[in-house]
Amino acid sequence: MNTILITGLRDGDDSCFKEIYELYHFKVFCFVKKYTAQLADAEDITQNVFIHLWKYRAKIEPGIALDAILFKSSKQEISKWYKKQNKIISVEYLQLVKELDSSDEVDENISVKMEKLEMLLQQIPEKRRKIFTLHKFEEMSYKEIALEMGMSQSAVANQISKTLQYLKKNSVKSYELYWFALLFINQY
Repeated sequence: MNTILITGLRDGDDSCFKEIYELYHFKVFCFVKKYTAQLADAEDITQNVFIHLWKYRAKIEPGIALDAILFKSSKQEISKWYKKQNKIISVEYLQLVKELDSSDEVDENISVKMEKLEMLLQQIPEKRRKIFTLHKFEEMSYKEIALEMGMSQSAVANQISKTLQYLKKNSVKSYELYWFALLFINQY
């Protein structure tokens, strides 16, 4: 069956690709999830694995097991993701330094952004806000939060992921969370 699916995939048969996706999506996702903290990141990487599979389908040898192809691709996509995360963090850090080095204009801008962030955090459910605050501002691990809140680690990860998605949707940058954390810590 593997050979038939790979041959069909190589020929550009959508139905073979869909069948491969249905057979392997969950396995790939579970594998990728071991290397990421956020469910959304794991899903993105998993999608990239299947995009890569489709893009390079003509190069696949029919005799090679699909598991081997997909898990090799998964490792490559995870590696790319980590490299990208490091670049993003570096760029955000440089941007933060640049903005903090600017004059009073930045102080006013930071103040406005912090008010916006605080307002957005007030709009999410109280339990989710507490989970997010414990993780981001009090630097507790998912395990510690799960124990304190009486829930599973995956539920904690899901709540944090939802909060980050909400903040990103409302144009909050990651480095703004760092500013907020510094102000939050200094207040208490």
